[in-house]
Amino acid sequence: MFALRRLQRIKSVFSQHGLPRLRSLTSNVEQQKDDVLVKIENPYKVPQKGCVLCNVTVDFKNIQLLSQFISPHTGRIYGRYITGLCGRKQKEVSKAIKKAHSMGFMSVTHKHPQFMMDPNICSIKHLD
Repeated sequence: MFALRRLQRIKSVFSQHGLPRLRSLTSNVEQQKDDVLVKIENPYKVPQKGCVLCNVTVDFKNIQLLSQFISPHTGRIYGRYITGLCGRKQKEVSKAIKKAHSMGFMSVTHKHPQFMMDPNICSIKHLD
């Protein structure tokens, strides 16, 4: 605002003294008001990946599925950074595993030998 008023005063002083006219900067200000930002999608945004279990219902009785998310030697539940599950499904899996432990469907200390040769759902590298 103040810069625009100052510019108008300077223009009036120059026009009174007969000096060459300044290029009009007010038209540039008006053009900037007319320019509207156009929203576009971020071209560098990584598409959101869905987890492996997003379309699967997790049940505490499905021992074969739940055994994919525990360590074969210690029986501990793998974390999200290993399983690659979303937060909601990781919580469902861990609750289902704990319920299966308490109900006696799964062993607490190790993975059942029957499920040792199942293909890995998540990217877990086991030493053979």
